[in-house]
Amino acid sequence: MRRGWIGAGVAAVGVAGAAWWAASQRPAPVGPTTPNVLIVMWDTARADRMSLYGHDRPTTPRLEALASSSVVYERAMSPGMWTVPAHGSLFTGLPASSHGARVGWLWLDGHHRTLAEHFGEGGYATFAWSSNPYLSEQTNLLQGFTTTHYSWRGEAAVAAGNATRGKLIAEDRSVEIAPAWVPSGHGKGWAGHLTAVKDGGPVIVDTFLDWVDGLQGEPFLGYLNFLEAHHPRVPSMASRLAVADEDAVQRGLQRNLSLFRLMAAMEGRDGLNDADHEALALAYDASLRDLDTATGRLVDGLAARGLLDDTVLVVVSDHGEHLGEGGLYEHRWSVDQELLHVPLLVRYPAALTPRRVSEPVSTRHLFGSLLALAELTPPDGAALPTLGEGEVVSELVASTPRLPEVREHLGPLDPDRWRRRYKVWIDADFKYVRDSTGGQRLADLAEARPDDVDVGPQQPEAMRSHAQSLRLWERQRPKYQPQRRAPTDAPGRPLAADDGTAEQLRQLGYTEGEP
Repeated sequence: MRRGWIGAGVAAVGVAGAAWWAASQRPAPVGPTTPNVLIVMWDTARADRMSLYGHDRPTTPRLEALASSSVVYERAMSPGMWTVPAHGSLFTGLPASSHGARVGWLWLDGHHRTLAEHFGEGGYATFAWSSNPYLSEQTNLLQGFTTTHYSWRGEAAVAAGNATRGKLIAEDRSVEIAPAWVPSGHGKGWAGHLTAVKDGGPVIVDTFLDWVDGLQGEPFLGYLNFLEAHHPRVPSMASRLAVADEDAVQRGLQRNLSLFRLMAAMEGRDGLNDADHEALALAYDASLRDLDTATGRLVDGLAARGLLDDTVLVVVSDHGEHLGEGGLYEHRWSVDQELLHVPLLVRYPAALTPRRVSEPVSTRHLFGSLLALAELTPPDGAALPTLGEGEVVSELVASTPRLPEVREHLGPLDPDRWRRRYKVWIDADFKYVRDSTGGQRLADLAEARPDDVDVGPQQPEAMRSHAQSLRLWERQRPKYQPQRRAPTDAPGRPLAADDGTAEQLRQLGYTEGEP
């Protein structure tokens, strides 16, 4: 299916889409074009730790080089703050409270028409690689992708395991899959576990490019999920030394950065000191460098095949990560900027003028933008907001459970600690947060860490205005319709399978149930 993408594509997405096109397109290339689309998902990557966004460590040199021919969104916000709701929004264009995938219903209902289904119906070959078990049959988030690979299954697991083991450092004792990890009374080593296959960056790239080589001329939609920045982090020595000196690297290898310890610190039963936080940040930054290296390899592979400039290349994250800010670690526990502010780079020289965009955008609006670029008809022909259009809202729609080990080993805990749910409204100046207890606060986004201070008392008019905007949005947003669930909509069915997926989720810090 070959056709021109300018003109009809603008009409299909309506006035909102037209504004985005007018601001970003170059003159149309001569001849028919149907762009490939490739979404590179840096799972658990926060923007402020990237040199692309001004971080002082050289974490993303390949992205910086790519930026000169890309649109870089400086204030992209996730619609959720962990994998399932954020991906539900990415693949449906709906807010987290509208698509319904969340804690308590870990499933994307089959009646949703996903991005992959739109592209498949438009003549695209579709490919997905998942390193995260929350992107598999057990959640239905990959509905519509025809070719799927999982880092923990079959030949992919062997190759991804070899890639992960190839990065391990003999003296590393910092995390559960590290070779020198010493099990304690509340933590076992994970060396033989499926998390030991999560860092398969080079394998993902090679598998995808091999698949591309086998296509028969049809355009493709690709989705590649890289898990290097997710705990347990085991970045390569090369990347560690690229972002820190050898003494700092060696110190970091000896610190206990286990998931249990991070969770215990959040519960006030442990505490990380300055050396621990230095090691945590170093490992995280080095993991971003590994992601950058893998993405560079991917870009080089597309360029060598003459496909780079014919591909809408998106580098994005589903959410960020707490590294101790506000006493928090990991993700899913807050709607702070460390979790919501994510990287977003879009490259397509045939239509997008390279620039940096300072206005806040929501990554869920990639749905409308990618349909517009590919000139595919939106659901029911409705106008869809694209990047730069529509509201920027994030939600924590269901409370997050504690790890079983935390409940088991730390004794009685405050049962209400993590039960709050949040809704967030963001504009160019402020971030308004309302929680399920009726509490509200206003953050000044010009501050170094906006979530530290409630400026609502000093900005009463802004507080009222943002609260009103959020209430209006809630009234107008599409409502989730559980009555549309089909008999085949059954979250977690494969969790009982013998491939170890459920245990991998537990080791990654994901569990189901109440706090």
